[in-house]
Amino acid sequence: MRKALISVVAILVLLAGYLTLDIFDKVPGFLTRADAPRAPLASPGASGTPTSSIAPPSPSPSSTAAISTPASKITAAQVAAAVKKPLASSWLGNTTGLVIRDVNSGQTLFDQSGSTPLEPASVTKLLSAWAVSHTMSLQQRLTTKVVAGSGNQIVLVAGGDTALNPGKGDPSSVNGYAGLADLATQVATALKKAGQTSVTLAVNTSYAPGPSTVPSWDPAYLSMGYTARIAMLGLSTQRAKAGIPAVDDPVKATQTAFAKNLTAQGITITALASSGPATGATLGAVQSAPLVDVLGMALQDSDNAMIESLVRQAAFTKGVAGDDAALTAWVRDTVAASGFDVTGVKLADVCGLADGTTIPPRLLADVLQKGASGADARFEEVMSRLPVGGWNGTMDDRFLQSTNVAAAGEVRAKTGSLTGVSSLAGTVRTDSGQLLVFAIITNGPQSQGPYGARAAIDNVVAAVASL
Repeated sequence: MRKALISVVAILVLLAGYLTLDIFDKVPGFLTRADAPRAPLASPGASGTPTSSIAPPSPSPSSTAAISTPASKITAAQVAAAVKKPLASSWLGNTTGLVIRDVNSGQTLFDQSGSTPLEPASVTKLLSAWAVSHTMSLQQRLTTKVVAGSGNQIVLVAGGDTALNPGKGDPSSVNGYAGLADLATQVATALKKAGQTSVTLAVNTSYAPGPSTVPSWDPAYLSMGYTARIAMLGLSTQRAKAGIPAVDDPVKATQTAFAKNLTAQGITITALASSGPATGATLGAVQSAPLVDVLGMALQDSDNAMIESLVRQAAFTKGVAGDDAALTAWVRDTVAASGFDVTGVKLADVCGLADGTTIPPRLLADVLQKGASGADARFEEVMSRLPVGGWNGTMDDRFLQSTNVAAAGEVRAKTGSLTGVSSLAGTVRTDSGQLLVFAIITNGPQSQGPYGARAAIDNVVAAVASL
């Protein structure tokens, strides 16, 4: 009855929006189910629109704790029967790995090529999120401050916040939570109190230093807006957006925006300097939303540069260098140190954008199981920020077809997309109320393109949701 009601309401509410998407060739035809030729995905491993606010709750009960699920009822035979037809879809690649587990019991209900190392795309971010959440406090905030330098110099000190509002901070939004206008007000007040109205503005980037890109990234990813440059300072308005080239220097752009805010407060900026000390007296400071929300936003939007930045910050606290080789090794080692079997794991970067990464679906299911069962409270909290099918983030346009719309609101997962790669890993609540974790990765030529592969994956998960 619950699923029937959800199905009717979902179809009525989503129909108008779905038909609009169909007109613009964003989804397969609603009536024919045919997958006409599509334009390429908006971006590989990234969302087209950054998150503007804290994620809304799932339409389905959002808790991932096993205590909220009934005793195990669904059998392996039932799962195998449910996924048999959708897994045989020609829209999937030639190699598909799928692992499904019951959250309550930990029982593996289905395993097809689960231990096969496959190219995962952005579901790689789940391993990085595990490493970050088990190194830094999820409640800590990223601080951007200004300190006094020598003479008339003041120094903007980077603290890892790459979603600073160029104006006033917005406490209702993760993106732009802390504002440069608020910081400028504090600093201008302190300067005027000291009788100082003319300064040189320097910047300090000694916190978690490293290169602005990953060596193996295709330069086109930056020029086409698939990712921003990796930095420890950045503006909420300059995060990656498909079709808009990445800003050449996020730190300089932030420094310039802050200078404009100071000028508006009556402070004259005589020059901008590229470096300055971070040790002077604090003149003002602003803080980001809690790390769990920042990490959640990066996962919801599949923000490659933000994940790279957060991993670099976490590794920095352990004395690890900020280059790609050091960071990928650190993530793998941190996951292994948590007791997971990392056989078959090879990381080319920590966000899943670079070619050459391999992860077996089994490991993703292992990590998700820990969080969804409540066995690991930290990752349970992180998982509660994953996007919901048909609802938000990179899942806002998923589960909208007639073959899978009944699962809208029941799936909370991380998406992944690269050329010849589609993936999805998260939790699904079944029609009987049982919570399951799943990880599916398909590699190889996709006969109906990336949108066809996504639809086929959604059909597999929807079949499980119907149990």
